[in-house]
Amino acid sequence: AALTVFHPLTFCWLILTVGFSIAAGLGAARWTNKLSSLPYWAIFLPIWLSHGGILIMHIKSAMALSKFIHEANENRQRPDSTDHLDRVEYLALLQRSIKFGVKTGVLCFIVFIFEVLLYIRLCNSSAITLAQVYIPVWILTVIYILNGIVCKSQHLLQSLVWVLLFAVMLLSVIRVDYQLTGIVPASFIIALIIAILVIVTGVLIYVVYGHQIGYFLLTESQLTAGVLYSISSMLAIVVVAIMGGALHLPEIIQLDLFMITIFLAPFVVALAGLGAYFVTRDEFDRLLRYGGQSSNTPMRLRLEANGWNSVVGNGVAQIPMFGDVKYKPLDSAMKEMLSIDLFWLCCCSHFYSAEVEDEVNPYYGRPVVDYQSPTSNTPMSATTQWGGTEEAIADISLSHRHR
Repeated sequence: AALTVFHPLTFCWLILTVGFSIAAGLGAARWTNKLSSLPYWAIFLPIWLSHGGILIMHIKSAMALSKFIHEANENRQRPDSTDHLDRVEYLALLQRSIKFGVKTGVLCFIVFIFEVLLYIRLCNSSAITLAQVYIPVWILTVIYILNGIVCKSQHLLQSLVWVLLFAVMLLSVIRVDYQLTGIVPASFIIALIIAILVIVTGVLIYVVYGHQIGYFLLTESQLTAGVLYSISSMLAIVVVAIMGGALHLPEIIQLDLFMITIFLAPFVVALAGLGAYFVTRDEFDRLLRYGGQSSNTPMRLRLEANGWNSVVGNGVAQIPMFGDVKYKPLDSAMKEMLSIDLFWLCCCSHFYSAEVEDEVNPYYGRPVVDYQSPTSNTPMSATTQWGGTEEAIADISLSHRHR
């Protein structure tokens, strides 16, 4: 019952995908002058309608939360209530649902404010500057950059992407608002955008390839989303290169690159949105099947020269755009095979951790001497070595005394 709060939110990515895909196609047609008379409000209308759909989904989720709380309060008043036992399970599910709802709601609101400011800028360039248009995105990027630097709760590459995005916005403001086109060429901004997409593509290939060799244990939906993300990011590089004028075909190939852009732009957005939808549905199915409590993964013990030490083995990693992903270190045989058979991916294979063999303690490698039992009737002699010779220093005969 607690997942009724989360169920309406699973359609958020699907709604956004439809609206942003249509807007991307219309915007590319306007930018390439194929539909030069298309008004800007027609381009932004599908996006704003999708935001309306997101608002409806959040309202339905809030209504489901209110209904669940009311039923839980009534159940708690019954003499045979088991709420003290049930809350262990449903509180974790409610926490996941509310966290997802708040995150999507805040991000959609920030994006909506940015869209409104961008629409004002496109309709009347003198009414608002580009720096003011970027205000919502400035706040978002600064928060994530500080989160990566101060809190260190995200990977270095993720922080690098936010830094590059901040640089793109800063350079575009310098170029547009201050008219410093000679100092900041457009090709430099396009290169930074392509660098961001290349980093994202590399991370996606790393995750998908890690699943193929057995390091990441992706679900079927996560693997499908990873493939869709990868195709989308690669096509996005092509679209940005065409729009930035960095891609030119030979004269013998007669293709209208602008028409290709019009078809690829909505396709890129649709693939990325569908991948996010698959991940969200997979998260819902896992919560429905296994609950919302975090699983405790036991750590492996490894024998070292100084004694036993606990090492990280199997676990769960939080990867952006994938959610919770299980992983396990590669065994030594797989690690060696990657280094030998896949020479061109030899460097890539070193980014996947492998199981470390137990260190051999020199003490345990020494031969074991059979010690005689102190209750036996055989004599024992203690010897010592002086100057290379062994001499007996004591002979002791022990025998049992029977009463």
